[in-house]
Amino acid sequence: MKLGDTEMSINVLERVEQALVARDSETLVSLYADEFVFEDTSSGDRITNKVVLKEYFDRLFSMPEVSFSNVSFFNLGNRAAGEWTWGGKSIRSGKEYSIRGASLFVLEEGRIKEEKIFYDSRTAYE
Repeated sequence: MKLGDTEMSINVLERVEQALVARDSETLVSLYADEFVFEDTSSGDRITNKVVLKEYFDRLFSMPEVSFSNVSFFNLGNRAAGEWTWGGKSIRSGKEYSIRGASLFVLEEGRIKEEKIFYDSRTAYE
């Protein structure tokens, strides 16, 4: 991996952090490669289409009082990882929730080629 590739990878991670905190699905989706895989291991979703990915993030970001905080990603060459906290109010009960999660990435040419997310969503849907 060339130095420029590492710099591009770090830049895309910073942009992902900012877009997630801002709940900006348009920017977030633009950071994925044309051919990508997004896997939500909790819901079982496996997405390879940017229109469907934008719909996924739009649904997520429209949940009651949804927020993302403590977002921190780090680069490991062409791979990256990090953690985040997803908060909001439960769809059914209205109770506040805070869920810690993690993302694993494969990066290619300054874009996300693959992302897998891990979390326990039960409290968000109680």
